Amino acid sequence: MEDDEIKRLIEAVLFVSGRNLSVEELARICESGNLGKIKRLAENLRKEYEERKGGIKIFFSENCYSMNVAEDMRNKIINLSPVKEISKGMLKILSFVAYYQPVKQKDVFEKFGYVYNTISKLEELGFIKSYREKNYKILKTTKKFEEYFEITPEEIKKRIQKQ
Repeated sequence: MEDDEIKRLIEAVLFVSGRNLSVEELARICESGNLGKIKRLAENLRKEYEERKGGIKIFFSENCYSMNVAEDMRNKIINLSPVKEISKGMLKILSFVAYYQPVKQKDVFEKFGYVYNTISKLEELGFIKSYREKNYKILKTTKKFEEYFEITPEEIKKRIQKQ
């Protein structure tokens, strides 16, 4: 496959996937064992998007690439988001889980009151997952949470502790 064709494939994969993809994943999809070449082409594509100054950007973090809306455009299009069912109350609970995870559902209940429906909805949307530990239901955020909000629970803790 020619470099231009590989670069077009990388662009299509990043657009369709809607998630972070490692250089290794991109290489596998492009059927290339040359990680250096894939990283170089992905980086060239990222720079092209950056120079264009468009509404879509390619982001690179922790050896992964993703395509998303440029930061300065997000507030203008947030109402068009495919996950617009997230209310402020849901965001509060999601933030609590992200900061204190792994957290017992009982602790969330004590902080916010009856939240079982909200937790179920957040699980349905794929932002949190739960598992049983002894007599407790334990909650944690998912990879989808990190990709959608573009922040890790560790980064949340760091930012809050700085305040």
